[in-house]
Amino acid sequence: MIISALVLAANLDACHVLTKSEVAAVQGEPFTAAKLTTRDEISQCFYQLPTFTKSVSVDVIRDREFWEHFEETEEHEKEARPPREIKGLGDDALWVAGRMAASLYVRKGDAVLRVSVGGPGDEEQKLAKAKTLAAQALKRM
Repeated sequence: MIISALVLAANLDACHVLTKSEVAAVQGEPFTAAKLTTRDEISQCFYQLPTFTKSVSVDVIRDREFWEHFEETEEHEKEARPPREIKGLGDDALWVAGRMAASLYVRKGDAVLRVSVGGPGDEEQKLAKAKTLAAQALKRM
């Protein structure tokens, strides 16, 4: 039982799903600090870069029911910009963009990975960066 708890805790650590070189390859600079925040079934890591606005936020969510709120299509039909399905990542992937921010959500088994990339670039460029980072992070989940 103790080993299972330790394995789950390690899998929840969002600060261990990306390396400095992976972040640098996408954002042009390695992170200088990784700040972990955990709450219940969510592990969030803020990868701070020297250019603060280029920082990356990653969540690892271990909640079987979390993904279900995306599947409620009636609610999303009311939104100005419903989630966009992304092929080729995990079991399911969605790009959720709002007025102020956008995030890539990827489901792999019972876990959900959320990647949000800061810095310059339009929505398509940020999506491409988030997809690259998500592919790397999924290898460690």
